[in-house]
Order: sequence, then C-alpha cells, then structure tokens
Amino acid sequence: MSRSTSEVFFDHLRLRAESNLEEDLNRNYSDEVILIHQFGVKSGRSGIRESAQRLREQLRRGGKYEYVARHVESEYAFLIWRASSECARIEHGVDSFVIRDGRIVMQTVHYEVLSV
Repeated sequence: MSRSTSEVFFDHLRLRAESNLEEDLNRNYSDEVILIHQFGVKSGRSGIRESAQRLREQLRRGGKYEYVARHVESEYAFLIWRASSECARIEHGVDSFVIRDGRIVMQTVHYEVLSV
C-alpha cells in the first residue's frame, strides 16, 4: 500500500532535518520528479540533489532551518520555512509538492538569500 501524502511529506521534512538527503531521495522522490525553481526546471533526483547542494553552499553548509507553516490537502503539500547561518539568512522560503503513489512527483522552491 502506498504511503499517504502526509506520511511522505513529514518523512521528507524529518530526513532533511537529519541532513539525510540520499535516504530522502530514495524513499520519498519519484525517479522522474520535476523541480521548478528560480534557477529553472530540473528533472530527476539529480535536479533535487543539485538544488539542495546549491542551498547548502549559499548558507555555507551551517544552516539551521525552521518550518513556519506546513499544510497538506489531498495530493498537495505546502511549506513555508526560514534558514540562517553565520553568513546568510532566508526569511521567506516556500516549497510546494505534488505527492502521488507514495512519492514526490513535483516540487517548487522559492527563496531569497540575504546577507547577515
């Protein structure tokens, strides 16, 4: 039986909080996931990996994250988040997800990096 949207979404958040990107990709993302963000459109888990690496580099790898709002409805999930490090901060990070058959099949990401 497939996991619910909530189960996938909250597992994704838990694994990211643990900095366990590879397990998150393997458990929660479709092989054909589509990522849409301010840097363009990427497909596949490699696009998610690239996006996560870019964010780590922008925060200088020491970022602390806070989830401000989490909502789930049907096959959709929505996240508002903040992050901060000694070098940078993000005040209004926003992600949205489409989750089908126990996998994230589409994700959007938007954030702006600010200097500290």
